[in-house]
Amino acid sequence: MWIPYGLLGPLKAESAPETVRSSAADKAEREFLVGFFVRNPVTQAWEVDVLLSEGSHSESLELNGAAAVMSLFPNDAGKLDEIIYRVTATGAEPALDACYGHVNEQLASWAIRLGRGMALAGWRIADLKHEARWRCVPFRPSALELKQPIIEAAPESHQHLMKLYREARNATAPAWRFLCATAILKAWHDREEPFAATDTAAREVGKSRREHTVSFELLMHSGTATSVSELRDRPFGELVEYLEPLRQEALKEISGSYIGTHSADRRTAAFQAELANLADVCAREVLMEELSLYRMTAEAKGLALAPETA
Repeated sequence: MWIPYGLLGPLKAESAPETVRSSAADKAEREFLVGFFVRNPVTQAWEVDVLLSEGSHSESLELNGAAAVMSLFPNDAGKLDEIIYRVTATGAEPALDACYGHVNEQLASWAIRLGRGMALAGWRIADLKHEARWRCVPFRPSALELKQPIIEAAPESHQHLMKLYREARNATAPAWRFLCATAILKAWHDREEPFAATDTAAREVGKSRREHTVSFELLMHSGTATSVSELRDRPFGELVEYLEPLRQEALKEISGSYIGTHSADRRTAAFQAELANLADVCAREVLMEELSLYRMTAEAKGLALAPETA
């Protein structure tokens, strides 16, 4: 079963409902703690290769013109596993927004200085006045059983697409995931190889592709039912055209040629992750159909095939 990646979703309250309501109703400035869990993108461990040999460490700073404190906390092995900010804000969401850009800048700076990978795994927030708490961590799906056959392979002509899709599933950066998935969709839309060859072979045996539309189910699964609701029931061709300007922006971002100030706020990051998931699930759909059509066509022609996929 396909699952979305990189969607942390809304804050989940961990306190009593009346406590959370009291916090939401209070619009006065007060102190919040905002903690960010960090992750090693290589090992997937909820820690990074930053050793805090002397234990926790705190520094004062300024966020949005107000005084704040950033503290680093180690796990039992002495490695950094959480960064906690003490900030003044009018609510949990504003407190999170005030810290999100800064923590990403810190991780980027440390990645350059230390040459190690660093990513955010989630966050938690506490309203010290009302004693309300929230948490946001990624969804962890259950494992799937590998059904027979164990050995399976795609035709050589399709290996580059298979590797590109695996990269879309493996990448941690939403921009890179988006580019890998949209590359598959664009190749399908423009009927580049191997799609063109499969079309020709299919016509020779009286077979053809089905029409793909952006169903409500696809939008729900990818988390885009609200953000791009106008795409509902539209053909995949229109989806590719809609995504093309965004693909060009992502290319500029990856190549370093982005001109202007790129917003690093969490809402922008969340939208990019949503688009990456939509492109991902749609790319999977066209690839599944492509492999099925290729197989049916080859069988109709009596050609030898690689072991069938489960």
